[in-house]
Amino acid sequence: MSAANHNHSEEKLQQVILYFLEHINNVHLGRTKLMKLLYFVDFNHYEAHGQSVTGATYRKLPHGPYPDKIEKLIAKMEASGLVRGVKADHKGYAQHRLITLNGKFSPAKFSGTELQALERVAADWADATAAQIEAATHREAPWAGTQAGKKIDYEMAEYRRAIGFEPLDESLAGSKKFADYVAALA
Repeated sequence: MSAANHNHSEEKLQQVILYFLEHINNVHLGRTKLMKLLYFVDFNHYEAHGQSVTGATYRKLPHGPYPDKIEKLIAKMEASGLVRGVKADHKGYAQHRLITLNGKFSPAKFSGTELQALERVAADWADATAAQIEAATHREAPWAGTQAGKKIDYEMAEYRRAIGFEPLDESLAGSKKFADYVAALA
């Protein structure tokens, strides 16, 4: 079990959901996108600081990383009157959304770096569609390197940068052979 997972905080996970519902609740924020936002918060923070924000365990599902036990948490949030699930028509597709009722994000349980991770993910993905954010998670090593249905290891966060985004060694920068190799991988 990775160190990130024994700090699982249902309360923080709930608060992260409320954060996104308050800060980027637009026509693109269905459940699929929400699950990917949770993944990005946790894996971005783990990559930078060696610890996830919520400690959630993510599994590789067909539409991207999905946190374990999220359905039970959302059901609890609905039962306590914090949120309500609704279906909306979005471009001819049924979109499953959450709307806040009495739930309000409380930053008190979060560190400064965790709040920055929330803000960065919200800023980066506010206007992205579910398809765009799903495609982004599918390009990352943690999802791509995990068998279907299996737990995604936080340790793989170190390998999230796509080829071509790392700084290139000067000796390789001018190499046509290396440039062709990288192009063939894309």
